[in-house]
Order: sequence, then C-alpha cells, then structure tokens
Amino acid sequence: MVEIEMGRGLTLEECLMLCNTPRMLPVDATEFQMWKHLRDEILIRLIYETFARIGELLEVEVRDVDFEHCAIRIAHPKGKAVFKIIDGRRKHARTIYPKRWVYFGEESKNLLIRNLGRRRRGYLITNSRGRKLSTRQAERTVDFYARKAGIQKTIGHTKNGREIRLLTCKALREAGERHTDTNGGDRDATARIAGHTVRTKEKYYKKGNFEEDGEVVRRHHPLMKAEKLMEGQ
Repeated sequence: MVEIEMGRGLTLEECLMLCNTPRMLPVDATEFQMWKHLRDEILIRLIYETFARIGELLEVEVRDVDFEHCAIRIAHPKGKAVFKIIDGRRKHARTIYPKRWVYFGEESKNLLIRNLGRRRRGYLITNSRGRKLSTRQAERTVDFYARKAGIQKTIGHTKNGREIRLLTCKALREAGERHTDTNGGDRDATARIAGHTVRTKEKYYKKGNFEEDGEVVRRHHPLMKAEKLMEGQ
C-alpha cells in the first residue's frame, strides 16, 4: 500500500513559479512555439486566478469575457434539472445552467488581448486548429510545465495503480481560492466565485491549507518564538 501525502496543497511559491514557467521560451522559438507558450500561460493563470473548474473554463467563448472589468461569465457544465408535475407524474421540463462571474488580473487581460488578436468569436482557449481545448490536453499542459519547473511529484496511487499527482488543474484551482482566503479574502465571496458553498470549502479545501497552519505554529509555539527572539538579538 502506497502512502498518500495528506494535507499537502500547493504553496504560493509553487503556483507563482508555474504561472511564469511558460515564459521560458527557447532562443530560436518559432511563431507556433510563441503562440503555444502564450496560450499555455493564459490557461494556467486563468485556472489559478478565476477558481473555475477546468470543464467550465474550456467552455468559455470570447463573447463571455468582459475585458473592461476583467471578468468572465461562467456557466456550470452540469446544470440543474427543473421538473414539473404533468398528469400526476414528475417529468423533466428543462435544464438550467447557473451562471456566475469570475475574475482575472490586468496581466492576464494583456496576454488574452495579445493571444486573441482580431479574433472575436469561438472558444477563448483553443488548440492549434482553433477548436476547443480538451480537458485531457489541459491536464497534460499543466503537468508538462509542472515537471519543467521541477515541482511536480507523485503523492500516491489509486486502487487501480494510477498516479495521484500534486499538481493538476483541480489542485491549481483549489490553491487559487485557498491563497486568496489566506491573503485576507472574504471566504463567502471566494466560495461564491468558485461555484460552491463555504461548507464545501471547509470539507474539501481547508484540509490542504498546511501553509496557514504551519505559520500559526511558527508564530505562536513558545520554543519557536523564543528561537526567533534569540536570532533577532
């Protein structure tokens, strides 16, 4: 049985390193390589900044982006079924896809404008053929740059023997929300932006906040406080 590294989330330093890794272009980079690295940087930054699920982010079209306010209108991919009672029976009437706003920074805005050029239609993040990027391709992209940066690692295995990796699209999304909370963000607001509840956050995300827990111990443990005081003398 392989032990899984419990409670290990991505650190802020690891996320920042990952966001900057696509900028490491070869000296003789071709036009395609430059486009791909730019697209990959946008993908990584948007996952981390917007807290959006990768399936939601890849469905975004150019028309869903509000460049003035650096925001994206996201639709939940699964939707919510609405039922009606017809002839005494409960039948499916329609499916509502709840929408919400997620946000990105000025740097990401500039990268998006460069990447889109004059394009005003279609999916925001595409493959080399101009089609929607698949979830598998997105996961491979994140894994590639995580390995390139030297921060990817295997933290366990599933029952089927498949690797459980530290850095995935889901882990990056969770880290973005967690780091925003740790930096003083409103927990209700970040949960709403991420498309879930605070209860879900507490159940699945809080356990990975080892940075915050470690800082609490380092600040308040009497022995560690004493050592810091001695260092300062």
